[in-house]
Amino acid sequence: MLQLILILVLCGWLAAGAFLYWNARGVRVLRPGTSLPMPNPAPRVSILVAARNEEKTLPATLTSLLKLDYPEYEIILVDDDSTDSTPAIADAFAGSYQARGRLQVIHNHELPPGWRGKVHALSLAEKASAGDWLLATDADVVLHPALLRLAISLANQTGASLVSIAPQLDFGCFAERAVLPVFSFLLALAFPLRLVNRPDSRCALGVGAFLLMRRDDLRALGGYEQLRGALVEDLRMAQMFKRSGRAIHLAVGRDLFRTRMYDNWREMFEGLARTAFEGTGFSVRNTVVGLVLGLGGAVLPWVTLLGLLLSAFNHGTPLRHDPPFLLAAATAGVSLLVYAPLVAFLGLSPLYAFALPLATLFYSAAVVTSAILTLAGPGVRWKDRMYPHPPV
Repeated sequence: MLQLILILVLCGWLAAGAFLYWNARGVRVLRPGTSLPMPNPAPRVSILVAARNEEKTLPATLTSLLKLDYPEYEIILVDDDSTDSTPAIADAFAGSYQARGRLQVIHNHELPPGWRGKVHALSLAEKASAGDWLLATDADVVLHPALLRLAISLANQTGASLVSIAPQLDFGCFAERAVLPVFSFLLALAFPLRLVNRPDSRCALGVGAFLLMRRDDLRALGGYEQLRGALVEDLRMAQMFKRSGRAIHLAVGRDLFRTRMYDNWREMFEGLARTAFEGTGFSVRNTVVGLVLGLGGAVLPWVTLLGLLLSAFNHGTPLRHDPPFLLAAATAGVSLLVYAPLVAFLGLSPLYAFALPLATLFYSAAVVTSAILTLAGPGVRWKDRMYPHPPV
């Protein structure tokens, strides 16, 4: 039975490698020097920023937003009931010469029942904006001056009503370097860009750090009110656009903007647990299937390999012709060959690919925690707010 399972896992990794290679050949990578024709005249863009307790990152974010090389844009920042110095920082920037009246700050102290904090803040910003296009972004990103110009040009070229660009990630502690590549790997398998960008596919994905949307289309779809209960609003927004028949386009940015998602392993666990169960569609079946596939594919070969090595060492038996050992070694080796290129693409040493089993266990624990807190517990916590059981 073990040999049969290992054969199936090995075949799964080979299939995953072929699939990721096929997808990678269709990924569009945008760089500062990418040449795309700008529409003339350039449409007015309103940049919507939701900020809650972002005193560490907000100055760099606002500085980069105010340096964008784009002729016509405004920034609407909603301070979402922050308890740190975020409000003071935002107000200081709004009153500075650097802003030149381009930055408007809204201080919000209420969260209506049924709403999630970020979605509500973005809704307030959207209502106060006047642009033809809306760019929803985060308060912890640093943007290259060319980014907005490239995104509008990409929307013009593709005819997309929603354009999203994936940022580069900054990694701090070991836990981030070990775990976050697995999250990117899962996204690449579950939401391949080649399918996301095909109008005839139902696959849809957006990145919350950069969601550029045509204003008229968002309002025609009901606006942020349609997503008021969502924690993964970027995914839900992309799905809402695509299921309505509107084109979306997802690209990858290199040297265009950066973000550090979490400061430490506790925050990373809390952040992953916040959205993991919603990412499965609040489905217990999808959660169980994902756990079986993840643990069986990324953990079982290494556990088997280690167990057989320890057994052989204790009993002094050779393993050169032992089928389970050879299968486990081959499967572990193929998993490294498939996973390491993505790790390297993220700017990390390929040696972090060896953290795959540990990272899978960490992420699996976050998924289980997310499901338990959502279905049987008080809900999930994020940025000092408790979000109770959402409508499923």
